[in-house]
Amino acid sequence: MAQNSQVDAWNGESGRAWVDHVDHFDSMLAPFGDAVIERLELRAGDRVVDLGCGVGGTTLSIAGLVAPATAVGVDISTPMLEAARARARALGCSNVQFRRHDVQDEPLPAASFDVAFSRFGVMFFPEPDRAFGHVRSALSPAGRLGFVCFQGPFDNPMILQPVMAAAAHVEMLPPPGPTEPSPFSLADPDRTRSLLEGAGFDEVVIEPGPTSADLGDAEDIEAIALRSLEQNPGIAPGLAAASAVSRDAAIAAAAATMSQHVVDGRVVMGTATWIVTARAT
Repeated sequence: MAQNSQVDAWNGESGRAWVDHVDHFDSMLAPFGDAVIERLELRAGDRVVDLGCGVGGTTLSIAGLVAPATAVGVDISTPMLEAARARARALGCSNVQFRRHDVQDEPLPAASFDVAFSRFGVMFFPEPDRAFGHVRSALSPAGRLGFVCFQGPFDNPMILQPVMAAAAHVEMLPPPGPTEPSPFSLADPDRTRSLLEGAGFDEVVIEPGPTSADLGDAEDIEAIALRSLEQNPGIAPGLAAASAVSRDAAIAAAAATMSQHVVDGRVVMGTATWIVTARAT
């Protein structure tokens, strides 16, 4: 597996944050994954690969829909995969597998899946044309692809505002370019369509997804702010390396901007997403 910054990020601070706060993130992001699953119309017997499965919440949900077929989650993060396997064991889920696999660098077995799914996992490919080509080759004829990704950064205050507030106090990595691996690399629907069609997909449909996320009880706003920063690969390393004073100031600044988005005692922040579906040609 070729080493790259994404491998470092998701095996480091960001990956550990997802493991530590998995229940919170699963609850917060469930509507986004559910929107994709609904469009894929999964049925018993579908062989599904979950791309960038993380701590496995979506893979486990999919396994319940496609049994007796097996749902396979793939990711580059060892700590997240270990946690996913532990969750599957605790639930007694036998038709699920978790594999450390970089889809960009190593193709999956040809025609081994009927469906490829991803909840916010496919935006982090350094070479998305190559990665989506490998996804296409892993699908059976007329296999389905569905994923959710973010639109542009300025349309996503949930991500941008806490990070920019914190960046006044702790070091932030240089922002990636618009097509470099990041939450926003697939923001341009024309580019996404071109990537998928070039990889061998047709019937590409790109439509708006959920427009807000419930981040939790406003009484817990500093913990919400901390979770938001710890899981963001652009600022998590700086937060971890900062002095206690700077770290506390960054968390307080993020919490202050989040406090402007309290609705009925909940922190509810705007987000803009795309739900993308396609079919293998």
